[in-house]
Amino acid sequence: MMGSKKNPDCTERRLPMPNLNTIDSKIWPKGVQCAVLFSFDVDGETLWLSRNPENRHRPGNLAQGSYGPRFGVPKILKVLEKHGIKCTFFIPGWIIEKYPDMAREVLRQGHEVAYHGYLHESDPKAGYEKEREAMERTLDIFDRILKIRPKGVRAPMAEITEGTIRLMHEHEFLYSSTMMDNDYPYFWTYQGKPSKIVELPIQWMWDDSSYFFFTLSEPVRRGISACSKVYEIWTEEFDGIYENEALFSPLFHPQISGRFSRIKLIDNLLTYMKGRKGTWITTGEEIARFWQSKQS
Repeated sequence: MMGSKKNPDCTERRLPMPNLNTIDSKIWPKGVQCAVLFSFDVDGETLWLSRNPENRHRPGNLAQGSYGPRFGVPKILKVLEKHGIKCTFFIPGWIIEKYPDMAREVLRQGHEVAYHGYLHESDPKAGYEKEREAMERTLDIFDRILKIRPKGVRAPMAEITEGTIRLMHEHEFLYSSTMMDNDYPYFWTYQGKPSKIVELPIQWMWDDSSYFFFTLSEPVRRGISACSKVYEIWTEEFDGIYENEALFSPLFHPQISGRFSRIKLIDNLLTYMKGRKGTWITTGEEIARFWQSKQS
C-alpha cells in the first residue's frame, strides 16, 4: 500500500508459468493459433490534464483530447463493425460523465468498457486512499451511467502501484491489462496466495502513442511516424506472436488513431490478422475467462 509500510507481497504478480508445450498441446481454444486483444484507451481531455495540470488553461491541448470521444470513437466503431469483431475500451470515469452517449454506444455495439481511472491519474505517490476514492467514484459512474460493473482494469500510463494491486483484489476484478513482463496471460498472486485475477500483458512497442503522439507542451513528445512503418513493425511482431501461440495486445488512443490515415492502418491490420487462420480477436473479458477455465 502506498503511503504506509511497504508490503512485499503486494508486488508479487504471477504464478510460475506452466510448460507451454504440455498444456494439452494447445494454449488457446480448439482451432485458435493466437489471441489478439485490440484495445482503445479513450482518455480524451484527461490525458492532457493528468500529464500537466496547466493544460486546463490550454484549450488547444484539451481540444486534441476531445477529438477522441467526439470523432475518433465513431470512426473506430465503424471499422470494427466492418470486420465484425468486438474489442475493449478502457475509459476514465470523467470521460464517461462528459460523453455518456459515446460510452453507451460502445456498449450498445457489443464492445467491453473497462476501468481506466477517474481522471487518468498516474501519480505513484498518490497513496491508497486517493486511489480508493478515484476507483469508487468511477465504479459509481459505471453503475449510474452504464449500468455495468467493469471486469477489467488498466492503470493509466501503466503506473500500477501497490494501492492499485490491493484495490483490484478488493473489488474482485477479473483481469488487469497493464504489465509488460510476459508473452502470455498469467495469474497474479496477492499477499503470498494465488489470485484469480488474470494479467493480459501489453507493451510500449504495441502502443500507438509510441509512434504518433506529438506535443510541444511539457512533457514534450515528438512522435510522428508513417503508418506504413508502424504497419511493418506490428505485422512483423504479430507474425512472431502467431508462430509462438502468444497474445498480441495492440493499444490505441482514439484522439491519436482516430485520424483518417490511422483508421486505415487499423483496417489494414485487422485485414492482415484475420487473414491468418486461427487468429482470435476478442475482448479482454473473453480472453481472461478462457484463461481462467484453462488453468483451473
